[in-house]
Amino acid sequence: MSESSGSPEPSITIQTQAAKRTADAAGLKPGMRPAKSVKRRALPLYIKRLPARFGPDDVLYLEKKGALTIPAAPLRDELLRCYAEFVHPYMPLLNMHELVRTIDRSDGTDPISLLLFQAIMFAGIATVDMRYLKAAGYNSRRDARREYFQKTRLLYDFDIEVDRISLIQSLLLMTYWYETPDDQKDSHHWMGIAVSLSHTIGLHRNPAKSQSMDLAKQRLWKRMWWSTYMRDRLVALGMRRPTRIKDADFDVPMLSLEDFEEDVLSDEPSCMPADCTYLRDAEKQRKLAVMCIAKVKLCMCISNVLSVQYSVLHNNHGIAGEEGITRTTMMLVKKLDPELTEVQACDKQLQEWKEALEDEAKYVEPTWQDVDSGNEDVVLNRSLLHMIYYAALSALHRPQVLPSTAMPPRETQAPQLEASRKAVRLAASGITSIASALYNLDLVRYLPTTGITTLLPAIIIHLLDIKAPEEATRKASLQGFCQCMQIMARLRDIYAAADYSTAFLEAAIRKAEITLPQRSPELKEPRSVITSAQALMEAGRRLTSGRQSSSNALTPPPETRVKPSGETGNNGTENPSQLTDDDLARQLSSYLASTPPDSDHQPTTNHESGPQFFESGGISVPVADFEPDFDSMINLDEAGETWLLEDGAYAAMQGGESSGYLMDTDWMMKGIKEGGLEMSAV
Repeated sequence: MSESSGSPEPSITIQTQAAKRTADAAGLKPGMRPAKSVKRRALPLYIKRLPARFGPDDVLYLEKKGALTIPAAPLRDELLRCYAEFVHPYMPLLNMHELVRTIDRSDGTDPISLLLFQAIMFAGIATVDMRYLKAAGYNSRRDARREYFQKTRLLYDFDIEVDRISLIQSLLLMTYWYETPDDQKDSHHWMGIAVSLSHTIGLHRNPAKSQSMDLAKQRLWKRMWWSTYMRDRLVALGMRRPTRIKDADFDVPMLSLEDFEEDVLSDEPSCMPADCTYLRDAEKQRKLAVMCIAKVKLCMCISNVLSVQYSVLHNNHGIAGEEGITRTTMMLVKKLDPELTEVQACDKQLQEWKEALEDEAKYVEPTWQDVDSGNEDVVLNRSLLHMIYYAALSALHRPQVLPSTAMPPRETQAPQLEASRKAVRLAASGITSIASALYNLDLVRYLPTTGITTLLPAIIIHLLDIKAPEEATRKASLQGFCQCMQIMARLRDIYAAADYSTAFLEAAIRKAEITLPQRSPELKEPRSVITSAQALMEAGRRLTSGRQSSSNALTPPPETRVKPSGETGNNGTENPSQLTDDDLARQLSSYLASTPPDSDHQPTTNHESGPQFFESGGISVPVADFEPDFDSMINLDEAGETWLLEDGAYAAMQGGESSGYLMDTDWMMKGIKEGGLEMSAV
């Protein structure tokens, strides 16, 4: 085992079963070491010892799998910093100052659960500088995240931890993992276990009513409960799955600033790097606490949105698919005819939430000065808060704009329909603008998986608006699509869920056979069908004034680049403005066969102010044999019922935190084919 503490640590002796039998047979006295014993290194003193019930074989197996390996001090400390700055503020599960003090003391006092420690390391990897992972021997961020999640999951499966507080904290962090569509233990699964354990220990009850709980513990329990609540709502929003927590089943009071830690880390040497300003700045902690409370209140609005617009009822319950496997996953599907008064009430609640925000939580476009002053965590959390708000607004109004064919809109709904169109466009524009600002400041790499959840509804609306008759709307939607896809490409360096989201967007575009409208009735232009995201991004580039080459654009592998013919660019490829549809199709084939770069984007030093236009970037799908079949996947029957999914296609997006937006694909393609957002509900 590797350890990170600089102080000498006692060694432990783990006997194999054969060595134990030899010792018994030889009659060795206690304390005498047989010749076949295996000498190992102990866990650091700040880590809780393994349970006594663990036998030698268990310990050796866990060690072989790396579950007992603690990162070396440089990586450990940086992962702690990333967790403190980019995970803890929006999910304050822990007493961070106590955690840091325990590691700094390293004297065995109040040791940390090994399961929880590995879960913290896993959560921090998503945002740590790639240089630390390279130094530790990892080729990519995904490899590191996968290894640390496997460590955490193995420890959980071995029941290494019996303390339910530590279990709940670990499980909530495990909900941030998603890799393959066929993994049945997805975010919703881990969320369910966390909620179940929370109810078991009474985390859902008002801790102030406890006679034996001190004030510090009451505050921790409140933060843990509301962290569980927020995660439950965001998983339900993204996956379109039923919430695990019912609003009537708890009585925990709303969070207040007093429930957050009031402590400042000293300037003495610590496991927390000196550049971690969050734990050393009381004012920053207060600002982020204000944003966290605002997020809790927003998630309560999201709960109402889900109950008004979506139902767990569906028409394929218990249908057997391939090899006789029965699909039993419950999904939230759009209600056929939600009450307009309920929709309006939810909309009012969202607007009141935004108007009631304290100054610290109100959105302000960030600048390089914010980044250079070490306020990335404040910028990120404020931006994410408002991206979630716009995603909730879109979730509320999108079903109004994209109704099922079974329930055509009534004439009395016309004003609400127009209001919903404006709302979804506002939401798409807001998400794109905020995410673009993060991209220009190189902060997209700090977004959690919730960032994907917020991007997808914006992309859906942008795709619908590409059929708009007005050139200004068409330009804005195409540029917005380009921006969102560029941001999604960055998230693919970190999260597998972004791969599958991109794959389905590609498949949807191919299926929809988009044809852009003429710029004007007098101007007759060739009207070729657009069948890829890359081609759509090229079309967006042509319709905008920006034609400069972008340094951020992704390129296909050298051996698959289009050969020059006529005018060429600097890289030997044809001028993008002169690429034919066949050229774009060939490029797309190379993109679909390639993978994202292993190394992360390096922080840019170009501190240009203002929004930047995104050139089209290559959209690559790393799963070569992944070919969603939308004909078998979507059933646009006349009854307007929920579409049916074949097992393979259904599984391709099932499990990821943003998989629920697949439910909108049929509406999106129907809207595109029938004339875009303006005609989709007519």
